Amino acid sequence: MNNKRYIPIIALSALACLPVMSQTRMANRGIGVNGVSVTRAGGNVVLDMTLNLDSLDLPTNTRLVYTPVLKTKTGTVAMPEIVINGRRQQIMYERGDMKGDVDERALVVRRRNGKPQSVDYQGSAPLATSISDYDVEIQEDLCGCGDSINGETYLLKRTRKPLMAFVRPAAEARKERHIDKTAYIDFPVDRIELHADYRRNPSELDSIVNTITMVKEDRNLTISGIDIHGYASPESPYDHNDYLARERAKTLKDYVRNLVNLDDALFSVSHTAENWDGLVTYIRESNLDNKDAILGIIADTKLTPDAREWKIKRDYPKDYRFMLDTWYPALRRSDYRINYTVRPFNVDEAKEIIRTKPQQLSLEEMFLVAQTYEPGSAEFNEVMEVAVRMYPSDETANLNAACTRLNAGDVDGAKPYLDKAGDSPQAVNARAAYAYLTGNYDEAARLYRQAADAGVAEAKTNLDNM
Repeated sequence: MNNKRYIPIIALSALACLPVMSQTRMANRGIGVNGVSVTRAGGNVVLDMTLNLDSLDLPTNTRLVYTPVLKTKTGTVAMPEIVINGRRQQIMYERGDMKGDVDERALVVRRRNGKPQSVDYQGSAPLATSISDYDVEIQEDLCGCGDSINGETYLLKRTRKPLMAFVRPAAEARKERHIDKTAYIDFPVDRIELHADYRRNPSELDSIVNTITMVKEDRNLTISGIDIHGYASPESPYDHNDYLARERAKTLKDYVRNLVNLDDALFSVSHTAENWDGLVTYIRESNLDNKDAILGIIADTKLTPDAREWKIKRDYPKDYRFMLDTWYPALRRSDYRINYTVRPFNVDEAKEIIRTKPQQLSLEEMFLVAQTYEPGSAEFNEVMEVAVRMYPSDETANLNAACTRLNAGDVDGAKPYLDKAGDSPQAVNARAAYAYLTGNYDEAARLYRQAADAGVAEAKTNLDNM
């Protein structure tokens, strides 16, 4: 096709549609084209436009044919054509003489010379939702012979995939991490001695020691501290429970420290005399007959801990016995946190680590790994997905994951990430792209302008492409 002419476009602000081609003349300036709208509807692209024939003086034996097409990198797909007949050509068409020459889907009109006349057109053609770069053109056949040699080809709309503005995460000066776990160590009643073979202790102690050893033996990690917090349950006097919680935590610390062979200075010990918060959680999730009344007693700040327990035991003995037998053992627990630092990794090291221990990488290190792959490739996308899994609350990780999904045309998958992507100009550009891809073009234009004004170059390009 020769003589391709690119026609300036302007944006409509009041209509929820893509930008409009300005008034343009076809058929040697005899036909005006306006009201152009291009939208996506499932697996189809829909074209709406109006042809103004007021200035067209069409000879009686002439037929004009206009064929809108979608042009992609791999070829073109035609929409139903528009046939404009002179008087004699219209008679031949109605008589059936043109059967086979005119597609049955075509919009056929007769030009009545000298009279105002406009034609509203709507046509569609299939286009895979994964294809976002395409042109909507209209091919002109001035001889009505099925060949556009005697006409021109007009560009109605150029649609390009929105450009995403990925953000490089801030560097971590020191990669500090921690592991939180809970152990249920059994002590003899009212005693603080720890017996390694008592009840659940073999498996619980093994879990603590193995976790610490795993961190200690990883050459990429350095333990910076181990915190142990002990809890006692509410039965018995408060002062006695305070003693048990404190001393049992110390005993556990000493036992573990000896097994893992670490400096005592790395350990810290704290305690909670009575684990009322844990008890409240169990009660709220239960169907105890008197749970509201019991919760009210626990919440009464005028009562001492011992008074609370006595009142529950006196007023609701059946419920108290159930709690004592069922929940109290689990309230006697030891929470422990292993704090450690992770050494920095270069890109080559990070590419290996991300496959096995991604939690050791910073967001910036993951981002730099992604830069070694082609944007939009499976490898690039996977790195961004790993990053947001490791840092699910981080705004930058969510923004980059949203951009990855939008690049792939997965607007539904992008939405949860966009909701947590913050309000940076790059996030505004991503939300504009989401609006664009879901058909909210007015909102897309507004957000693109906002992001462009904030200096996002991709937003300016996206706005120009609308």
